[in-house]
Amino acid sequence: MRQERPGDTELELRAATEADAPALFAIHAAQDAAWWGTPDGDLGDTMAELDRVRHAVGSLEAGTKVAVARQGGSAAESIVGVAMLTGHGHTNLAHDPAAPAADRALRSLVAWLVEAGGTQIDAPAQDARRLALFAEVGFTPTRSSFELERPTPVDDLGPAVWPDGIGPAVFRPGHDDEEVHQMIYSVWTDVAGHTDRPLEEWRALLLHDASFRADLAVLARRDGGTGPVAGVAMCRTFAGGVGWVHQLAVGRPDRGLGLGRALLVESFHRLAATGAHTLGLGVEAENTTALGLYRSVGLEVVREWVHCAPT
Repeated sequence: MRQERPGDTELELRAATEADAPALFAIHAAQDAAWWGTPDGDLGDTMAELDRVRHAVGSLEAGTKVAVARQGGSAAESIVGVAMLTGHGHTNLAHDPAAPAADRALRSLVAWLVEAGGTQIDAPAQDARRLALFAEVGFTPTRSSFELERPTPVDDLGPAVWPDGIGPAVFRPGHDDEEVHQMIYSVWTDVAGHTDRPLEEWRALLLHDASFRADLAVLARRDGGTGPVAGVAMCRTFAGGVGWVHQLAVGRPDRGLGLGRALLVESFHRLAATGAHTLGLGVEAENTTALGLYRSVGLEVVREWVHCAPT
């Protein structure tokens, strides 16, 4: 981060507003570029994150802080960082590493997150400076997760091969929500790091998001596709041609049959048909069984996140 002389830049924290969304997106883009070489996401993702804050804590006033810098006593302000409470102790923290007062902004935002009750703060594994700052305030690594990606096309995978007695089914929003949610969360929290979200919160975050498409929800049912839900893959697309498997779950009675692979392959075909050039998903680093499955369909680790919590 750029060094500055004390007093060069005035810095203050205030709550974010809806009008700040473009500036917040620019901050995330600058941070992503510093970490990965290119921005990740778009303005719609920033708006969705603000909605997540409102759902989690009721308002942007209660759940956000932006770091505002003023240079040399000027009245003109620039937003150089943002912190958000996104529910269940999770947080979103971003700053522009090249901005004035970047170091102070990050420290101030981390301090606010700690005071406001955030219990998980994340950093990419290569950002030793951020991880050291977290340690200073008593947040140390508890687990890691990976993001895996592969390119399209997906002709190498062939069509999805469904286990005997299980077949694909159409997802009907408003009709299948409760059954699908119950199946996902009956197994989802078996893995450390997966959050148990109540039905209405899950609906708000996935089904009511502007990017949701029912045809990208891959549903598998017993009895050849007409019985109870056996597995599901909830998918979405991002700007820039990225297709993402947001949640993948297979019920305990239907594991070991190849259903997880069938759901993934079908998901990838549907996402590729939208024009996506990159396909991906996230996984907890300790979930070695899932990692083996994901690598078998051509996915490779491209990012590692370190998740920190109070010691």
